[in-house]
Amino acid sequence: MTTQDKKNKIKSLVTDMLNESHEAMIKKIDKALNSGAIDVDSWDESHNPMILPKCITTAILQNESTQYEGKGTSFEKDVRQEVRNIRYFL
Repeated sequence: MTTQDKKNKIKSLVTDMLNESHEAMIKKIDKALNSGAIDVDSWDESHNPMILPKCITTAILQNESTQYEGKGTSFEKDVRQEVRNIRYFL
């Protein structure tokens, strides 16, 4: 398998995982809104309208990211190190 073939395969796998995560995160929006952890009644569309949506988005993204951390496995340290290295380039 050539380097380009490997890159294409990795890209395909990452795309599949991102699509699955996207679907899972969309389902969590209603869960967040109905959780009772958010004061929806105090949200005002004319005053800081994006704060609450950004908070929900950040919480969902952070929650979903933990799925791939490899916690409790022998790969946890390797995953953490690779993620740190990749984030420097993004």
